[in-house]
Amino acid sequence: MERWCASLVERLYERSLQVPDVTEKRRLQNAIAALKQNQLTLVQGFASELTKAIAEDTRPGLLKKSDGATRSFSSMSFGELELMGDQQVQQAVDSARLQQTVALACEAGLSGFSARLSTVQGFKVVKSDRNPLRPEIVSQALLRLLQSLPVGSDARTLWLIHGAQPMGDELQSLYVLLDDLLAGQGVALAAYGVLASPESHREKSGRSAPTAAVPAETGRESVLTLDHLRHLLAGNYDGYFKGRSLAADHALEPSVYPDFAHTLPAALDVLAELDIKRPPTTSAKATGLAAPQPLAQLREHLKTGAKSLGQSLAVEVVRLMIEQMTQDRRLLLAVRQVIAETEPAFLRLGLTDPRFFSDKSHPARRLLDVITSASLAYASENAAGFSGFMENLRAVAALLTEEHASDARHFAALLEDFEHKQASYNREARESQNRAVQALLQAEQRNLLAEKIAAEIRGRADFVPGNRIITNFLTGPWAQVMAKERLLGEHGGLGASKAVFSLTLGDVLWSLNLAQIASHRKRFLKVVPDMLASLREGLLSIDYPLADSRPFFDELMKTHQAALRGTPQAHEDLSRGHHHLEETFAAGDLAGMTQPWLAPSEAQHSGFMDDWVAQSQSSFESTQLQLHEDADPIPAAPPAADASPALQLGDWVELLVDMQWLRAQLTWVSPYNTLYMFTSKGGRQHSMTSGVLQQLLVMQLVKVISQQGVLEGALDGVARTAMRNSLEGSGS
Repeated sequence: MERWCASLVERLYERSLQVPDVTEKRRLQNAIAALKQNQLTLVQGFASELTKAIAEDTRPGLLKKSDGATRSFSSMSFGELELMGDQQVQQAVDSARLQQTVALACEAGLSGFSARLSTVQGFKVVKSDRNPLRPEIVSQALLRLLQSLPVGSDARTLWLIHGAQPMGDELQSLYVLLDDLLAGQGVALAAYGVLASPESHREKSGRSAPTAAVPAETGRESVLTLDHLRHLLAGNYDGYFKGRSLAADHALEPSVYPDFAHTLPAALDVLAELDIKRPPTTSAKATGLAAPQPLAQLREHLKTGAKSLGQSLAVEVVRLMIEQMTQDRRLLLAVRQVIAETEPAFLRLGLTDPRFFSDKSHPARRLLDVITSASLAYASENAAGFSGFMENLRAVAALLTEEHASDARHFAALLEDFEHKQASYNREARESQNRAVQALLQAEQRNLLAEKIAAEIRGRADFVPGNRIITNFLTGPWAQVMAKERLLGEHGGLGASKAVFSLTLGDVLWSLNLAQIASHRKRFLKVVPDMLASLREGLLSIDYPLADSRPFFDELMKTHQAALRGTPQAHEDLSRGHHHLEETFAAGDLAGMTQPWLAPSEAQHSGFMDDWVAQSQSSFESTQLQLHEDADPIPAAPPAADASPALQLGDWVELLVDMQWLRAQLTWVSPYNTLYMFTSKGGRQHSMTSGVLQQLLVMQLVKVISQQGVLEGALDGVARTAMRNSLEGSGS
């Protein structure tokens, strides 16, 4: 930190000698003075701030969310901009600029250090994001420290602008030093995992690729900056943009700001004059669609004819948004083509209705969101139901080409009609899903109570844990029986009957006490028949397979026979003879305590997959070559267990079922996060425990397709473009 401060002072001083402007020279000199005044605080506080940043990054289970002070380029969100003030926007730009410059300066040294550190951390492949000393963490620590100092934002911004490169140089030296240190200790380099590109295989098969939205490389858009976009989101057309000139590339003189709708007739004339007939288009690249020439002309005409910067920016934001969506490979090509054809309608809306940008519930935004979300259900154009979906989608697109399709009411009508048609297809599926949810809710509630009852059984004074087979039965299936009985009692389902199955537990435990049996033989002979009948009745009440309970009844009978013969020692010998059987049950003891159990009827209603891990792995191994015969081999190892993505409701995955990959959406998570349910096309349910889901994610038998909506990702891409322009100094 001392070297960084010295280097920064030198750079600021050299810059002050070069600039001719007196005001700028004074700003630089003030920044130097402020730095010297706070240098001791910087030197003493940086280590503490870095330690705090590392601790936050490595804390288990922490939801890492960048704040405005430590904003990274990739974390910029369209929705957050509206809530940011001018100072926060400037902080976001400063933060992104610092991280970008620092990362580039130390990239060479970081690659080697991260590769060796990943080996030390136990990874077979490089996990750069697990490096606690990566540039992002160091930059965050520096930013927080600088913002805690009592200096003006002007000086702080100059420090960040001129201090980013020196910080990158310092980190480069540090990474090289640490890399050499690890190499000297014999630490090998971890491999860099190279994933096969799926584009060619996906295009040939007509399947949508399981990748997130790929930001469009549109070059530098000179108009749109982060600050401009924020005011556009706030709907501040008449305030912030009033009287401002357009970008230089439009070569328009500033004019008196008219009402916003002033240019609408001209825009509609252009749309009418331009007969935009779109023949079937093919992608110019594998990543997206090329805009038809008339549409490009329309955009330029609207931008050059705009009477305010706000109108020009509205056109630009719509263009970027549609471009991002048409280049999102999660959507099938046919869907992307239709979205591209609807751009003129959204251009008209952007010119007349600022709420489109700021209101998430705007009918036009909801329409785009509903369409793209529904389309993610189809993995290929041959998927069942896709032709009907496309018929509805093309009907919407046709109505959007009408000239009056430029207000919220028209989009609201289209949204209602589209949702109604989709709902008619999915009505049966919703009913099936409701039945599945009810079954899973019942199962989770019973399982949670069964865990408590199992603990109560172990804590009883008359409980004897000597026989593991009997113990597993009483704390497993019988705890489930008692749990259901209690739940029925709480809801009045038992009527006037007593909790007979809870009483049966006492009889079972009494019958296992050999000394009691010897003293009360008559009672024993009277109790056992009713007890056995009650045990079987209880198991039937939860639909428990009687065949699975046979080991318990066999062991119970042997215990009773040994007691009646009065030969406890013989019983002990018999138990030792069944040691192998007990160990088999013991292996699943802990799993049974923590993993929910579903009755066959509950499993059938919810598509529950208890032993799906073993079955899917076998199916996956036998079909992997067939399913991916066109793909290159993937040398990268499966991700570590703790690297599995955290799924949220609405996320889309591909999962292997019956030797086939199915596209499914996470539609339900139980209140206590013990059960997850996915729904594939046709309303088919696939439910599993959280433990099974994590294993399948690690084994890549469940592959995450989308964890962010297509529209949300496209708008975030617009925000990143604005951030990029701000970093390149295209405006404020």
